[in-house]
Amino acid sequence: MAKRTPGLEMAKSILPKAIHALGRKQETEYYAHWVMWHWQEIVGEAVARHVRPLSIRNRVLRLYTPDSVWANEMRMMMPQVIGEVNRFAGGEMVKEIQFSRSFQAQEERTECSAREAKERDIGRARARISLSAETMEAVRSSCRVVEDEDLQAAVRCLYRKHKQMEALRQEDGWHDCPSCGARIESEECLCFACRRKKRAALRAAVRTVLRDMPWARCKDVRAFVPECTPKLVNEARALLVQQLAAEVKLEDDTSLSAKTLVMLYACLPPDELTEDAVRRTLYRLRFDLHRPKDYKAPKRYAIIPLGRKRNG
Repeated sequence: MAKRTPGLEMAKSILPKAIHALGRKQETEYYAHWVMWHWQEIVGEAVARHVRPLSIRNRVLRLYTPDSVWANEMRMMMPQVIGEVNRFAGGEMVKEIQFSRSFQAQEERTECSAREAKERDIGRARARISLSAETMEAVRSSCRVVEDEDLQAAVRCLYRKHKQMEALRQEDGWHDCPSCGARIESEECLCFACRRKKRAALRAAVRTVLRDMPWARCKDVRAFVPECTPKLVNEARALLVQQLAAEVKLEDDTSLSAKTLVMLYACLPPDELTEDAVRRTLYRLRFDLHRPKDYKAPKRYAIIPLGRKRNG
């Protein structure tokens, strides 16, 4: 039997070091593909048969869900899925999960490749920008305050690249964000920070409507928040259901919180809210409801009578 040569490393320990040496961008792409390739190991075979990963970009994991049932199920599991993905990747790769009803993995990859090519072209285009003598003199003059020669050269190089990028963006039609004044691309209306604030305000407005009208659907919410979408309403509804379910007990079918939870989850208006609907909905949400330390789950027939559901 051949002896192992001292000093040789296993391939599984060499590969992560080699990927890390390529740079942060390549390392992130490698682990993103690693997570998508091992999706079944992360979420289990039952979930992986129905829910597929589409892409990981900007710390957002996009998932394909065939219907709203699986989308709601994954929203309930979102903290666990994010934790497992980050644990599998060995770092904080994902902060948010988004859902799609169309399977467009190939289109996502094509779009990502085009974006990467554009980023590489920007670097070459910036290097070709020629600065005027006045601008170069201003760069050198600004850097003379740095006494260390090596540091001064590094700062001067960085400042020159900054001026080149400003000139390139001016050529490409970049303009100021109307809200905060930051420079943004020509096709953008708001910068990323302002778009995020606008989305946050929109989500807050949708949640406010659902708190006042728990049974409201998207068309009802649009009467108060015209810019809302079905996706925003579903996300807000799932969040409020999670928050309210943590306070309601399974055997509590008479309190205002329990009835609000049922109206919110089932989109039932108050005039359609019956005792049977409350009991059945709470039983359906039994795994998300508040459980005391000594809680013992009741049998199904203790909550829902045996036999078919009677109309009227």
